[in-house]
Amino acid sequence: MSTSNSSTAMAMGAVAGALAARPLTKLARQLSKDFPPTSPTNATSSDSSNSSTSNGNGISDKNVGILAAEVYTPSTYIRQERLEQHSSVSPGRYTIGLGQTGLGICGDAEDVNSLSLTVVQSLLEKYDISPAEIGRLEVGTETLVDKSKSTKTVLMDLFGTNTDVEGATIINACYGGTAALLNAFAWVESDGWDGRLAIVVAADIAAYARGPARPTCGAGAVALLIGRDAPLAFVDPRERATHAANVWDFFKPDHTVEYPTVDGALSQTCYYRALEDVYNRFADKIDNNTTTSSSKKEKNWDASQQSKSNSTKNNNDNDNKIKKKKFDAESADYFVFHSPYNKLVQKSYARLYLLDARRRYQEDLAATSTYEESSTSSSEEKKQDDSPLKNESSTVSSDEDNPLSEWLDKPIEDTYSDKALEGVLKKLSASSFQKRLTDPNAASRDIGNTYTASVFFGLASLIDKAGGRGDLTPGKTAVVFSYGSGALATMYRLHVRSPTTQTRFTIPKMVSALSLSDRLASREEVHPSELDHALETRARMHRAGAPYSPVYPTVGRLFPGTYYLNGIDAKWTRTYSRVPLDAKMDKKGTSLAPPIVLRLEKRDEVSCPVTGKLKVLTDSEDLGTDLHIEARRRIACVITGVSAGLPGLDGAVFRPDNLDRLVRGENCITPISGQTKMELIDKNVVQLKKMPDGTRKRFPVDSENDIIKLAAQLGPVDLTALYGVPPGLAETMDVAAQVAVAAGLEALKSAGLVSGKTNDAKDWVLPEQYRDSTGVVYASSFPAMDAAVGEVMRFLQSKTVGAADTMRLVSALRSRLLRASPERELSDDDEAAFARLLTRAREIEGSDSDDNSV
Repeated sequence: MSTSNSSTAMAMGAVAGALAARPLTKLARQLSKDFPPTSPTNATSSDSSNSSTSNGNGISDKNVGILAAEVYTPSTYIRQERLEQHSSVSPGRYTIGLGQTGLGICGDAEDVNSLSLTVVQSLLEKYDISPAEIGRLEVGTETLVDKSKSTKTVLMDLFGTNTDVEGATIINACYGGTAALLNAFAWVESDGWDGRLAIVVAADIAAYARGPARPTCGAGAVALLIGRDAPLAFVDPRERATHAANVWDFFKPDHTVEYPTVDGALSQTCYYRALEDVYNRFADKIDNNTTTSSSKKEKNWDASQQSKSNSTKNNNDNDNKIKKKKFDAESADYFVFHSPYNKLVQKSYARLYLLDARRRYQEDLAATSTYEESSTSSSEEKKQDDSPLKNESSTVSSDEDNPLSEWLDKPIEDTYSDKALEGVLKKLSASSFQKRLTDPNAASRDIGNTYTASVFFGLASLIDKAGGRGDLTPGKTAVVFSYGSGALATMYRLHVRSPTTQTRFTIPKMVSALSLSDRLASREEVHPSELDHALETRARMHRAGAPYSPVYPTVGRLFPGTYYLNGIDAKWTRTYSRVPLDAKMDKKGTSLAPPIVLRLEKRDEVSCPVTGKLKVLTDSEDLGTDLHIEARRRIACVITGVSAGLPGLDGAVFRPDNLDRLVRGENCITPISGQTKMELIDKNVVQLKKMPDGTRKRFPVDSENDIIKLAAQLGPVDLTALYGVPPGLAETMDVAAQVAVAAGLEALKSAGLVSGKTNDAKDWVLPEQYRDSTGVVYASSFPAMDAAVGEVMRFLQSKTVGAADTMRLVSALRSRLLRASPERELSDDDEAAFARLLTRAREIEGSDSDDNSV
């Protein structure tokens, strides 16, 4: 037995022995039966491609890969054609412009944890996998519900007493699932593998704010089972290339919302850059590996076939042709791309033809230069026969024959938005795209963007479509391109093969378990307005806080076997339940959004004003909603009433037709009277002027000629006479505050929240049931400035007034206190105090008269 095989056997024995549990001992025997460690004896009695040793080319024959696959997408979807009509956009905007046919919708009853629970539990059930068989579980997602606790830990509820499970949750936009997959491949490939299987989960809910990106929403999850002797194998770990860069094309910096910050044009450019980088290096690796492999095959063939001289030349010629064949966009049987929307995949695959042409062009230039330097002593005939330009794989023989010649040496960045090039590439790639990408793209076109799960839905769709027809046969290959903003990308190749040491996991079994086409056809099509209902409900949940109870959709509209969010308690703990497998779904055709969602959405709507009274939801109406919690959730603002006060000395400040006067452009500016001008001069106003040279100078306004001649002059506002405000309260306000209060009261009247029929205070008091949910907003450029100026003027007057005015000041003070008193009378103590002040004033007045007499 080889060293690696011994390690495998010892690892399985250690698990069984350390745990000393009969079920795991039985499990180890079962795993040994399903995935036996290969020995030289096994290798000679079975296909050599399934040996766990190296084949001499640096390629491990463990055939690590995908054993099984399961998917989940919500039970309801929207057709893009109807969404075009609902959104009032031109026909084909989404169906042709984006290349999409539908999108799955997800309300607040499902989150990334519930999607993952659903798809993993279904994988275990459909393939009869015991939780004890799993040794690694890794999740890729960008739809976070917690900044610390991972979705992987939530999934551990499905694994019972099996706590020995490696892996975590990986986050990097749409790339997290691919990172998890590569980790799982490496774990199963390694000498530290203990014989158990790995599960990779990719799950996301793609949600966008209102705007052009909203039609690219979607939701779904994929679970892959990873192990050895796989029917879809990552045969050669060298067959991959990765791109990593720091770009800000798509990210989620605002934790108060679920929606991303997106630079659409930059994101597409970054996608192209990543594809260009990984594809060129991936193709070079394939070419180099193929050349090395062909060279070794040729040596082995020569050693064993020396006696067959007649066939040697023909076979050597064939080998030379194999060596000269370069990897290109038509070398793989299938391509699977990360698919935010199908049109991007179509454009991106077409660009591979440009990259192929540019690679050949550069190789030909280099080869021609080398050839010319080394062939100066050869004959002209030999030059023509042996010239690299005669390479059968080259299609750059002349500008006239190559439709891409214009772009072969053009800076690659200049080609990203070249419409003429786009048209040429579309024509060149159309037939191959139809052959190699139609099957992988089918599911994503119907489901929408699923972020990390997108590329794996492509694999599942390929298995469902091509595998269902029997076309996914051993020997075929699929090249996978995964991209995540930020940015990370990887391209790798999978090989279809027939397992030789186990029959439990095969392509036909995956086709049967997935039944992807049938499952998508069983979904319920709903009205396009449900997309907004679902996303606004999710947005409300995102900002609501805890506790929270989901409302959309109701459980009866979910597929049997679906996990859903029960709620979030006051400590932010989330709990989940599962729809029974034998449950009957509610009748299709009715509104997906329950009445409470429609009421809350109408309440929170900010795009169009509503009139009439707003009513706070009661406990009986809203399924026991606590009113204090409900009040905290009310973040959206609804404008229900407006008012406008206009200047003018000839009428009321708040007239019913003020808004119409504004729209008509009525002039409210009037000339300033002589008395007002003199009052302004007395205030020692200083005017700030900007001079022609940019400097600023101050000029005192000390003459009538310097005073402004026209102004918007506010008429009187009597809060007591018009609105029943107590006089004492009104007199504590300056003019700006009095006008603001009047404007707020008029706005409440406009909203219908107060009657305002008379100047009785009762007609202007806001009813108690509206006070917690109603606010009035007003602003002032110079708050309390009028009052401050008045106080300063009174202070100055008190310093300069003559003694003869003392009695008048005391009398004025008494009158002011009387007006401020609700009873319009002073107490006996106050009256006695004023009597003493008047007596003292007379004494001062008499004393001053004596001093001034001579």
